[in-house]
Amino acid sequence: MIALRHLQDVSRADFLTSVGLYLLSDRVIMVRLRKSFLSVSMLEQEERELPEADNRQAISELTGWIAEDVREIALKAESDSRERALRQAIVSLLPHFNSVRDQVYLCVPQDQVIVQQVFLPLAAQDNLQQVLEYEIERQLPFKRDEIYYDYLPAGKKGEKLCLYVFAIPKKHLDGLLSLLESFGIKPRGVETTVTALANYLLFSQEASAGSAAIVAGHGQNWEMIGIQVKANGWKPASELLFSHQLPALEWAHGTGKELLQEYLEGVPKLYRCGDLGALNGLAAGKIAEAEDIGALGNARLKGSKQNSQAETLPAIGAALHGVREASLAANFLRHEGADRDGYKTLSLLNTVLMGLLVLALIAWGISFPVKDELRLRQLQKENQKLEPSVQALRREDSQLQLLRKEASYLSDLDLRRGEVLRILDELSKVVPNNVYFSNLRYRAGVLEVQGNAENASALIPLLERSPVFENVTFNAPSNRGRDNRETFSLKADLEKPKVNAKEVTKVTPTQPTKDKAKP
Repeated sequence: MIALRHLQDVSRADFLTSVGLYLLSDRVIMVRLRKSFLSVSMLEQEERELPEADNRQAISELTGWIAEDVREIALKAESDSRERALRQAIVSLLPHFNSVRDQVYLCVPQDQVIVQQVFLPLAAQDNLQQVLEYEIERQLPFKRDEIYYDYLPAGKKGEKLCLYVFAIPKKHLDGLLSLLESFGIKPRGVETTVTALANYLLFSQEASAGSAAIVAGHGQNWEMIGIQVKANGWKPASELLFSHQLPALEWAHGTGKELLQEYLEGVPKLYRCGDLGALNGLAAGKIAEAEDIGALGNARLKGSKQNSQAETLPAIGAALHGVREASLAANFLRHEGADRDGYKTLSLLNTVLMGLLVLALIAWGISFPVKDELRLRQLQKENQKLEPSVQALRREDSQLQLLRKEASYLSDLDLRRGEVLRILDELSKVVPNNVYFSNLRYRAGVLEVQGNAENASALIPLLERSPVFENVTFNAPSNRGRDNRETFSLKADLEKPKVNAKEVTKVTPTQPTKDKAKP
């Protein structure tokens, strides 16, 4: 398990720098991160105010009795004023990052974005992109060519597949992209605070398995984000559980209170971010006890300020994409040519490390037959040195085996010597003097005799009566020659000694009878 964790860490190793820009209505927050192999540190943190136009309130109060062209001119003037302020802010931020080398990611507040929960049939899972492209106009009050959008799968909910669709009107984003492009800045991605804060939390707690929720305050509104991490083999899979944004002042009078209580009961871990004092009644409860994710991230993000403002965290979450530490990928520019999972692809460093690993594995695999061949040659040389000694030992062993065989034969002969003498002695006693033996062979308790006699058949009863022989028979028919003598071939078994079993007779005592006295 530890080895798998180390391999996962090495797969994320790189040397990168990235910039996260969080664009609020009244300020721009820039964060620059650097990744050195596996360590992520904050290099720059800057904030620029965007002064609002003096006539903003007056413009917002323009009603229908004003001529349409006058209203358009006023709104155009307000837009131009904001663009000038934003341009000045970007100019002042340019010295703090490299617009060519650094990857730039933008984060916009959720109140500028549409977040819609969409349910699709499970059959659409294989062609999710095509189905959503067809359904987008039915789910959102915009035409397809009027918005930038992206989505995140949220798992199965019953018999439906749940998605969270994020969309932003092009007219709100095109001007900003054009302004940045005029400075040579081409953002790699644009996302909302939902995924930015979720990625910051996943980075801070190192994507441990389980579910967690964030309650974040953003001035006049607050949002609640839920995430879940599932163990999925090589790399944990992260999902968005829920996302809601409600006005901070009216939360207790609508569905906000019910949503907050319902979702807080379903997650074991709760984190807070920003000013949540408007959520009265809960400040002393579970939210007050929740850990601030700003302090949570300080342990892993080197160089960060100990008292980082809550508005800085979305900028950090956006910049995590550039250093390949983001878990949730939502990018409004994906359909315009940006790669949805570009930060997950292998970098040059990963490619080099993988190449070195492959070469090391190949060298390690080749080393085994090479080592075996070297050992074999070494053993052959040692065997050649020992060959004369081995041959001498083999000769001595053959001589030893021969001597053992001769010794065994002599020992066996010595053991059988008593039986042979007994047989010869018995034959000399039993066989008549007119019987001649030409050949006598004894082996393993069997005696074979060849010879001639005047009456060969008379030998069988003589030998049978002997206490030494038994089972006496002819090996072949006897023949009588010209000299009136029969040639014979007999075979007899050496009689085995019999063990006389002593029969033990039980004597039953008889009771004595008393004689009756005669009268």
